[in-house]
Amino acid sequence: MVSKALRVALVASATLAQASPPDALRVQVTAVRAAESGPSDPLLVSLKPRLRRLVGYRAFQIVSREERPCEWRNEARFVLPGGRRLQLLPKGLDDGDVVRMQVRLLEGKRRLVDTNVGVANGGTMLFGVGRDARLGDDALIIVLKAEIP
Repeated sequence: MVSKALRVALVASATLAQASPPDALRVQVTAVRAAESGPSDPLLVSLKPRLRRLVGYRAFQIVSREERPCEWRNEARFVLPGGRRLQLLPKGLDDGDVVRMQVRLLEGKRRLVDTNVGVANGGTMLFGVGRDARLGDDALIIVLKAEIP
């Protein structure tokens, strides 16, 4: 009887372990300034084709970059150039390798982006904010990376 109860407890704890997300999640938020011409940051070489398709510009410079651990089901806030804020709420893991999260990009009280996304583990997602008068004719792009170490 004890061994049967122990087997049930082991199966139940294994099921719970599979259902809950891993303890660690690292998030990197990079703000990129896109311009019609000029040099591009060498750190963006691998992303340059995706950046060009997103906004049509040819030159890309990193304006800010922040990487840090984030807790599941707890909001993380990132300050971006131009007084914007990015709020991320990691919700869980799908199929063992897709990080589900709520993403809000705010300018003052106005929501520029408010959506739920799935980012492949170690993958990147791009958000084009569009032209910004404070940046002249340039645009701001947010590069979001989520990784479970």
